[in-house]
Amino acid sequence: MGQFSFVFTIFFMLLGPVKLIPSFAGLTRGAEGRFKRSVAIRGVVIASVLCAFVALAGGTLLSKYHISIDALRISGGLVLLIAALHVIFPRASASSPGTGTPTALQLAASPVALPMIVPPAGVAAILIFMMLAPQYPGMLQAVTICLATMMVLDFLVMYFIDQVMKTPGLMIVLTVLGSVLVFVQAALAMQMFLVALKSLGVIKV
Repeated sequence: MGQFSFVFTIFFMLLGPVKLIPSFAGLTRGAEGRFKRSVAIRGVVIASVLCAFVALAGGTLLSKYHISIDALRISGGLVLLIAALHVIFPRASASSPGTGTPTALQLAASPVALPMIVPPAGVAAILIFMMLAPQYPGMLQAVTICLATMMVLDFLVMYFIDQVMKTPGLMIVLTVLGSVLVFVQAALAMQMFLVALKSLGVIKV
């Protein structure tokens, strides 16, 4: 798998619109269209700033802490595997006491920007790719383009969420696609483990 397609696949699974559509629709159910669009715009702006900050910070971590490439591969595999397991075996979230009606900015910051658009696994993936970038020519460009693409896709599905949710059979398609993506995500995690173990001489494949 080429660098661009690999980065795109990972970001699409962790930062893409598939998981965002049902969660954003549920969060803004019953709200006015203008309010939804305001949350969408602010949420994507905040998420984009967060991604840019993480990407800039991640570029310096590899040299500063002398982290090996194989350590990054193993940690990347763990991130993908844990994120996939959380989807397969979801935990019941504790309901927090209400503090009044949140503003569009409050919703945009949390939970829309973080963790709906940019979950912890997405932050980890950005860090890992940026730390790998010096070792793989073209990785930086792939990360930049794929991140920008994900933010645009996320913005479009949130901004037009009412029209998106009216699409016949959408939830069935999202359920099936989500199941496929979780399987692919777990398989990619295993592949990263195997590559790292082979590089370290632990196994021979």
